[in-house]
Amino acid sequence: MNGNRIALVALTTLLAATIGQTGELDGKWRHGTWFDANTGHEDVLRARFREKADGNYRVVSTGRFARVVPFRFATTLNVVGHDGDKVIIAGESRIAGLIGFSYHAVADEHTFNAQYQSRRWTGEFNLTR
Repeated sequence: MNGNRIALVALTTLLAATIGQTGELDGKWRHGTWFDANTGHEDVLRARFREKADGNYRVVSTGRFARVVPFRFATTLNVVGHDGDKVIIAGESRIAGLIGFSYHAVADEHTFNAQYQSRRWTGEFNLTR
């Protein structure tokens, strides 16, 4: 092969690998729980992920608190890297503009596991498809 063909094959391989990683979290995550380590509270959680143009994800989560109080929370999850087929997510969000949360998550196309922390709460979100 000449140099141009080698470069074309390398570029095609790189593009295919990059395309394979985009949008891998898109869609509905119907099964999940959230757990607060400080209170011991655990309840149901669902989410819908939509990849944004910048490669991060807009996520709308719904669930229950105390089995009867529904909630809905929308945020942007920032992709900070990849480790094989895993997506690494980290960042900060505010609920109702008041309570700041930081988070770190590892996900693939089937599982999403995140740890969250605020001044008052610490816990985790676990989702599967």
